[in-house]
Amino acid sequence: MSLFLLISLLFFSPSQGIGWYKEAPHPWPSVVKSPLPQMKPESLPSSFSWREDHYLSPPTNQFLPNPCGGCWAHASAGALTDRFILKTGVIIPHLSMQALLDCGREEGFVEMGSCEGGSDILAYDFIYNNGITDSTCSPYMGVVFTNWAEGTKCTQRMCRQCDTFGNCHFVNGTLYHISEYGNVTGEIEMMTEMYARGPIACSVYAHTDNFLKYTGGVITDDTPYNVTTHVISLIGWGTENGVNYWIGRNSFGTEWGEGGWFKIERGKNTLNIERHPCAWAVPKV
Repeated sequence: MSLFLLISLLFFSPSQGIGWYKEAPHPWPSVVKSPLPQMKPESLPSSFSWREDHYLSPPTNQFLPNPCGGCWAHASAGALTDRFILKTGVIIPHLSMQALLDCGREEGFVEMGSCEGGSDILAYDFIYNNGITDSTCSPYMGVVFTNWAEGTKCTQRMCRQCDTFGNCHFVNGTLYHISEYGNVTGEIEMMTEMYARGPIACSVYAHTDNFLKYTGGVITDDTPYNVTTHVISLIGWGTENGVNYWIGRNSFGTEWGEGGWFKIERGKNTLNIERHPCAWAVPKV
């Protein structure tokens, strides 16, 4: 067994009560200012991917430089980075997962999560209210900081700069904002939202060999699962050998799956992916 799989199976074993995904309190927060995209199922294409003819943010690795159950931050920041790129046509740096971890449990802010799991929709709630910086001044470290610069709020610590002598200080960096956010559930709603506005963050039950040890092809699993444990980004769909599938981006590094990407059966709630709400956000530009 590889070190990566050992970390995945032991450090985040469901028997420990530690999940990568944590349910947001109900009712879920949302700010919906415009009508959701509406399309008839028959008008949706049989295959679609934002990877075709577009640049998307690459797969990330939540386990480096430290093992961390921060998938919720990776997936929500990744899908939103994609949407900024698609909406503006400008390639921006990956939005900061670490900023979400830094602020995830700080008093005075919505409790999004930590390295023990968190919520994609609460990440968007935080970004709506506070904005977020990018990874060039808040790189991913895979740890939770709660004591940076005592006496200052995490929103004042979201961007750092260092000089050639190693002297570092906080700066008012560029902030990215969203105008609205919410969730969709089920195959048609998920497809419609993705097709109209871009990638979404969804959760799956990931404590299975066919996900953890995935190397390629389409993940299939008829086992019913009542919960989800891991958050990923969906960027499209298609069909392979008669099997409909979703196209997803994971945060296990490019050594996992198909260069960090994967396909999972669509329309059968495989790994509980379609029964659990997926989060979306609209860039404010």
